[in-house]
Formats: sequence, structure tokens, C-alpha cells
Amino acid sequence: MMRSVSTLLLTLALGLPAGAQSFALRVGHEEQQLNNCGPVTAKVVLGFWGKAVTQARAAEALKDGPDDAHVSTAELAEYLRSFGLRTLHRRGGTPELVRRLVRAGFPVVVQQQLKSGDHTGHFRTVYGVDDRALYSSDSLLGAGLKHDDAAFEKLWQPYNGEYLVAYPPDREGELRALLGPVWDEQAHWRGIERERAAQVEKDPEDLYAWWGLGQARLKLGQPEAAAAAFSKAAALGLPNAHYWYQQEPFEAWNQTGQYELTERVARRVLEAWPSSKEARRYLALAQQGRAAQDKNRTPNAGGAGN
Repeated sequence: MMRSVSTLLLTLALGLPAGAQSFALRVGHEEQQLNNCGPVTAKVVLGFWGKAVTQARAAEALKDGPDDAHVSTAELAEYLRSFGLRTLHRRGGTPELVRRLVRAGFPVVVQQQLKSGDHTGHFRTVYGVDDRALYSSDSLLGAGLKHDDAAFEKLWQPYNGEYLVAYPPDREGELRALLGPVWDEQAHWRGIERERAAQVEKDPEDLYAWWGLGQARLKLGQPEAAAAAFSKAAALGLPNAHYWYQQEPFEAWNQTGQYELTERVARRVLEAWPSSKEARRYLALAQQGRAAQDKNRTPNAGGAGN
């Protein structure tokens, strides 16, 4: 049976050691029902900002139906904005950035692997910090989940350090000053492109660095370079689950006319996760694109006449 502790205040008593470097925000916690980490995350974040919602209500809004097992970060952000909050969605996060945000009063939602070696994507909300670790409300693993920086970054690397911050409009100036150049989305992506390019030069076998490079180049309007980086990540053994949670390779391959590649990978995803609405969508777009491509390549058998 699901145990609701949404009124519980997660403070230093929930695992944060005493000391001047410890800091915790007061957030709620709730154990999730099946595939409901997105709805629970919405409940936790909205509750912190004084807006009440149930897990069931959030799930109804965020999902197409009971078979919809995946909520994207973009979908979560859109839902939070419907309550009057604003959101900042970025990649390239670091433990030190999370510490600055939490200490300034902003819970940080991160998308990471559920556990080391487990390719399941999972949201958790970081609410507490000290000089050695980060503490999260995790709907599957507990209210006071602790990771040191190395463990946190290892879980975060497959998602290119993805994070989401929701905030009231009257605190935007504070958040903007805190983030500096990261506030500008294009500058943020250019920074990530430089970092990931340096990583793949140092270690050409780092598939997640190739993934992050592809993501940055796609966002910077470089679909050919992005498609090549994603293909390199795929060749290095990118797990199938990754395409379920993040679909930028499909977007890059479709933009560059590599429809058969999208079709092949999307079908593989659907064999494992038939409910993936994202894979179905990109498969349909690839099929449409390939049909148009084939039509354009076919000579007009009837000649130029009417």
C-alpha cells in the first residue's frame, strides 16, 4: 500500500549531518504508484511553492492514459507552468550548481538513472546539501536519499546533467543572477558543446559524451553534426531505453533524411516498450518522410504532359 507522507517536512533530521555546511529546504515526500515518478515530482515541487495537488490528479493531467509510462521533463515543466510558476530547463548541471540553487531556496528536479547500472530514467527532487553530498526526495528510494558528488554525477551523466527549476515569477531576477550565463539558452548550449567536444577528444569511447554533443549541436541548429554524434553514441552501444526517454536522435536523423535509421531504432524501442508514444510519433514521421523521399526519387512515368 502506498504510504503518503506529503505533509512530512524533510529537514536536517532526515539524514543531513549537523554542521554549518548543511542546508535543507522543507519539501514533501510521497511514494509513487507504478510509473508515477513524474506526477509525484510535480506534487512535491508544487507543494513546496504552496500549491496543492494529488498524485492521481497530476497523473491524469500528465499522462495520456494508464498505459502511458513516461512523462518527459518538458511535459513536467508545462504542467508546473499551468499553476502560475515559471520553469528553467537546462542540461550540463553540476553538484556545485545544485548546491547554489538549493541554498538560494530553489528545489532542483534532476533526471538520472534510477540506480547505477540500471537504465531506467527517473526524476528526483534535490532539497538538501552539505559539503560532501546531495539529498533528494525520491518517490521510489526514499525521502532522504543521499549521494556523494561522484555517485550523483555518474547517475546524471546519461542525461547530460538535465535539471529543472520551477519558481514564482517574482523570483526570476534572483534566479537569473544566480545562474549567470547559463540563463541564456543558446550560450548554455554553446558551453555544453565545448565541454562535450573536449570530452570526446580525450575519450572517443565515451558514448554519453557523444550523446551530449549531439544534443547540444541539435539545439544549436546543426542537425548534420548532431546526427553524426548520435550515430557514434549508438555505435558505441547506447542502451535502447535511452531512446524511450529522450528522442533527439530521431529528430536529428529525420531532419537529415536518415528515415530508415529512425525507423529501425524506433521499432526496436517499441518491441521493448509498446506504449511509447514518443517512439510511435517519430516512427510515423520517419515513415512519412521516407515515403515523400521515395516519391521524389521516382521518375514521372507519365512524362511532362497533363
